[in-house]
Amino acid sequence: MTNLTQWLAVSAITLAFASQTLAQDTTLRVALDKLLADGEIVAAQAMVGRGDKVQQSYAIGTTMPGGKRNVDDDTMFCIGSCSKPFASAVVMSLVEERTLSLTVPIDRYMPTFGALSVAGGGPTRAPTMSEILSHRAGFYSQKRKMTRQQAQYIRDFKLTLELSVDGIAAEPLLAEPGTEYAYSGAGYCVAGRVAEVATGQSFEQLLQARLAGPLKLKRTTFFPTGAEQNIAAGGTLNNETATPSAATPHLTKPQLRLPLIGGSLYSTAKDTARFAMATANQGRLGAVQIMTPDTWHVWTSMPYSDGEYGFGWRLLVHARKTVQVSHTGALAASRSSVVVNLENGTYGVVHYTIVMGRPGGRSAEPGERINEALAATMALASQQ
Repeated sequence: MTNLTQWLAVSAITLAFASQTLAQDTTLRVALDKLLADGEIVAAQAMVGRGDKVQQSYAIGTTMPGGKRNVDDDTMFCIGSCSKPFASAVVMSLVEERTLSLTVPIDRYMPTFGALSVAGGGPTRAPTMSEILSHRAGFYSQKRKMTRQQAQYIRDFKLTLELSVDGIAAEPLLAEPGTEYAYSGAGYCVAGRVAEVATGQSFEQLLQARLAGPLKLKRTTFFPTGAEQNIAAGGTLNNETATPSAATPHLTKPQLRLPLIGGSLYSTAKDTARFAMATANQGRLGAVQIMTPDTWHVWTSMPYSDGEYGFGWRLLVHARKTVQVSHTGALAASRSSVVVNLENGTYGVVHYTIVMGRPGGRSAEPGERINEALAATMALASQQ
């Protein structure tokens, strides 16, 4: 997908000179309706607002391709890499209480990481949590060529997080920690496991206690129950039988065991929007404060002078000030976009599913059009 921040910047400039006759709540709705009609998405949830006011809430489609169950506000979507801001918020809460440190090498907590080496080089130190959250730890990247074994550690949902991270620890690093940006789902698994070891709690327990519970995120979890039916799965089209088959972690057999810390969280647009509201308001939602303003400032600031990725967010910085945080996500047939404007308090969330591998026609990757429409709707919402 084209970088979401680029779309947002272009759309904001365009809309500043555009006619004000366009209704605020039509831009994103029209885009999603057309994508559904054209068969490029299976389902979607969207929510756009400003401050504590929701200005648009929308749900369309069915939970499965060709399915009979309609998506509603309570339908859970796998949000892919939009899991990373949630995960980093949990970690920052542990940093705030000094259970974890951003600057201490992680072998203090997990001695296994005291024996790392760089591919084609020699031994090296363990990365810090700051380097892990900003994708500068040196761990292998799914955006570069992974081995089959490396892919298994972050895609075999029958593994436990402990087994996943034990495997990741045995893999050579791409580069010395702190020297190179390489987007890494493996790194976020390590961050989650370090948090587990440091606290003696599972990452799911930490998520529920530190974010979901306080913010009243009632449909946000790494582990939907086996009896849960209201989940949007998307699908992969079997070209031989032309029948859709589901592709989402919660359908793992015999059992979903791996919380892919930066990639397999389930949520609703309603829940994600509440998290976005807290993000826009320096970590506060009503009377609930999930982190102090000082910690929030670190969480939403650029830790390195180059690049655009901070601690779990892509950052749009102007005059050395972060004006916007965002993330996109993609796992199996699930897609997601989350944007928070820190200057005017607007936020936008879209979770959606697609049919993968559709023969002929478009590639069924409508992310750029959705991000354009989301940016336009948010810009209009900021004027309300």
